[in-house]
Amino acid sequence: MKHVLMSLASVMFCTLFAAVAVAASDPVTLSKYPQIKVGFTSWNFSRQMPVNVANAKKWLDYAADNGFAWMELRDPAASLSLADCRDIAAYARQRKVEVVYAIAVGPLDGNYWETFSRAVANAGTFDGPRVVRTSLPGQEFATDPKKTAWTKAEFSRVVDNVNRAADTAKMFGLQHAVENSSEILKGDGDSSFGTTEFLAAVNRNAGWQIDVANFFVNARVPVKAEDVRAFLDKFAERLVYAHIKTATPDNKPAPALGNTNPLPFDAVFQAMAKTKTPYVAIEVPQPDSLDALYANMKQSVDFLRRNY
Repeated sequence: MKHVLMSLASVMFCTLFAAVAVAASDPVTLSKYPQIKVGFTSWNFSRQMPVNVANAKKWLDYAADNGFAWMELRDPAASLSLADCRDIAAYARQRKVEVVYAIAVGPLDGNYWETFSRAVANAGTFDGPRVVRTSLPGQEFATDPKKTAWTKAEFSRVVDNVNRAADTAKMFGLQHAVENSSEILKGDGDSSFGTTEFLAAVNRNAGWQIDVANFFVNARVPVKAEDVRAFLDKFAERLVYAHIKTATPDNKPAPALGNTNPLPFDAVFQAMAKTKTPYVAIEVPQPDSLDALYANMKQSVDFLRRNY
């Protein structure tokens, strides 16, 4: 009888464990926007976990075990080798997680083409939307904290370099995308140029990765939500994927997703639904510990599930 009870207890434990495991890996889906594929950027982990093959596999495990469809692998200087990316890509296929490859150089940076050439090769190893992402503003903003826009000469080079990069990416079966950040939303079109002028000038191969909060957190000239909404409506067809993070009322990044962002996430999700752009990545600031990060990520997922 004792052995029978122990066997029953073992079966019940295994059943309970299996049920918990299934619940833990339920896909992160949005009831209002079922077409959206929710993922996250590995940048969230960067304070505690540097970019390497071992950590990339841990991020993929986290994605698979928590129901995320995809991950943005942020490799700022394209430091991963082609062999590294092939290894990571094979593991991503095993875990059934799509990957977008992103670097953090801008088109005016001195190392742009060297880094971009490595990034194109690396991005081509991954399954998913087949995107290679770069920054839009680069060292020209990082080295000048008062800079808000590109000059006419700078803008011409930005457009030329992004057009060339986008055409190169397309030749390799990839989509190039750039992320809005520090630059002004709209310049005067004569001596100052921003995101509006950029998207109006680049060719059709150049895509846009929107960061929902950067207009209010990172931009040197924060704008009104209605201006961003009008901008989004105008250039929605250029969207490739989105970062969603939340700006607080004092234009700081919130530790987890919430409802204080001046531009509601609904505006972005609706635009993406119209253009059949499904990839949305959660981005949150890097806290002091991984435990805090996991808690903030869970809070963010709960917020999305509850509200969308």
